[in-house]
Amino acid sequence: MYRYDVSINMKKIIIVVLFIFFMCSFREREYTWIAIGDSITYLNDHLDETGNRVQKGYLTRVVESMPNFRYVNQGHNGWTSGGIAENIGSLGLFKADVYSVFLGTNDWWQGRPVGNIDDYKQNRGNTTAYGSFRIIIDKIRSLNPEAKIIMITPMQRNDFVYIADPNNNAYGSYRNKNGQSLEEFANAVTAIGKYERFAVVDLYHDKRLGIEKLVHFKRLKTPGKGAYKNYVYPQSVDISFDARKDEYPYPLAAVNVTYDGLHPSDKGNAIIANALSAAFKQLGLAPRWNGLIDLKKYNEPFWEADTITDESIQIIKDGNDGRGSLLFSPKKILSVKSTDQKITFIKGKDWRYGDGKISMTKGSTIPFLKREDLVFWDSKPGLSMKGKVPGSFVLFNENAYFSGRQISVTYIPEKKRNWDGPVPSFQVANLPSAIKKLETKKGLDIVFYGNSIEAGYNASGFENVPPYMPAWPELVVYRLRCVYGAPVTYHNTSVPGKLAMWGLDSVQSHVCAYRPDLVIIGFGMNDGSENVSPVQYRDQISGIINAVWANKPDTEFIIIAPMLANPDAVQSGLQANYRTELEKLVKKGVALADMTGVHAELLKHKSYQDMTGNNVNHPNDYLARWYAQIIGGLLIK
Repeated sequence: MYRYDVSINMKKIIIVVLFIFFMCSFREREYTWIAIGDSITYLNDHLDETGNRVQKGYLTRVVESMPNFRYVNQGHNGWTSGGIAENIGSLGLFKADVYSVFLGTNDWWQGRPVGNIDDYKQNRGNTTAYGSFRIIIDKIRSLNPEAKIIMITPMQRNDFVYIADPNNNAYGSYRNKNGQSLEEFANAVTAIGKYERFAVVDLYHDKRLGIEKLVHFKRLKTPGKGAYKNYVYPQSVDISFDARKDEYPYPLAAVNVTYDGLHPSDKGNAIIANALSAAFKQLGLAPRWNGLIDLKKYNEPFWEADTITDESIQIIKDGNDGRGSLLFSPKKILSVKSTDQKITFIKGKDWRYGDGKISMTKGSTIPFLKREDLVFWDSKPGLSMKGKVPGSFVLFNENAYFSGRQISVTYIPEKKRNWDGPVPSFQVANLPSAIKKLETKKGLDIVFYGNSIEAGYNASGFENVPPYMPAWPELVVYRLRCVYGAPVTYHNTSVPGKLAMWGLDSVQSHVCAYRPDLVIIGFGMNDGSENVSPVQYRDQISGIINAVWANKPDTEFIIIAPMLANPDAVQSGLQANYRTELEKLVKKGVALADMTGVHAELLKHKSYQDMTGNNVNHPNDYLARWYAQIIGGLLIK
């Protein structure tokens, strides 16, 4: 990972230590979630069937808040629990970490017997709803006895009128069907959850989803007059609707928590998603960063975000003067915190702002580094790396040494901001296949292939320290899932310390074997440190691309021009010269992410220590976010 001027034996020791460190690093666990349900679940991935009245279903919204989840939609339009139970062996269910079961409304409408808890306990078969649920639960347990199971009750329902065919309509849960209330089916789900000690999301009794709130009104003809009038519940119940002659009774203005009396609107889906996310968190499935940082804000591009969230600064002291620079001029500073989010530093007591810089006040508790400790002449065990100048050393440490001394500043920038660095453009011309797969939700499989930077070194999540931000490749994946609602899978086969030559030699096992749709290549930092010529480096990256194309011609690539090494460190070499050569590889199927240009521009405004995880050649959370944002900008319009 680094270039050391040490003996062969010492090199071997270092390689072993780095391997152990890599194997013991912390990555956020991903959970596979199979959502079993009816049309409410089904519509999450068929939004056109809502008349485009819904922008995001509840599955997509859950994954937005918990992007370490990957959902599999097993929603079946119009099915009862009995239909699911009857076909349970042919649905294609597989072992997952989490299952949710959201059924019951169609059982009620189709007049199936609800049964009783003994039907469930004694496994009496698929003749009642209770018995059907037992068959479903038994199947889940056969696939994964350790799986988390969440039961979701049916919602209340008003008069349903299908937006695409008004002849498909049904009265609401204010009236019994076949002598049974919908509430009985909701209570059955709750009783099963209680018996099994499953988590239960009770939507039926959620006041936000009460029958009177499902729609604002139902637009119907006034009896005997023929004029249309907006009737609210319960007055609407007594007014007839003629599907052959009358206008659709739920215009856009009628939409509240449902758009058609039954199926949730965006507002309703948000309520369901929030309740379900809360249940997941209570089961201990929340990501480590939950409550500390907002990944949606972390993925907002710095060059256009209304609020700059958690820009990092390393206060450096020259004598008694300690200060650090912000990238943009702030209109208003909202907070200054420790990077672990545990301490808020007080304006006037700990810091003041002026001339683009945050400065320490007398008696400030903000951590800092001294200028003289950045480059020095006597080795410091555990805190030094050989410097660029012979005989010199630079301050160096892995783990959380530097993040523990940096601060995070959140501020509203002035309307006019100066960013002269690279801004990514949507690469639909060069990455048409990957973007089409995302837009059509066909699924995209990505391989991240590089060295320690791509592996995620020094990201707080990798180091297992607050705020536990995921490595930048995971940020890219999470953002794509959230924006497109598409199933995005990935493999990170990056190995610390490797050069592009190793990447070419290992491409068959580390890339081709996965047959990816998109490969994001990030070698270059170590090549630059070893002074690999730019032409040789380009040829090796080209060789990786051609080897993958020989195996799978439709694979597309993003190649990364690397960030820069600390100019005072021995690792600083030819990194800045690689971008020009990589540009020659750009064509249909290959796009460039210019982190060299980004980092060079940042260094005109901020210190290297503001953005580093080890003060040598790794990004901290802040600079890692630039990686994710630049790459995301190539794939997101």
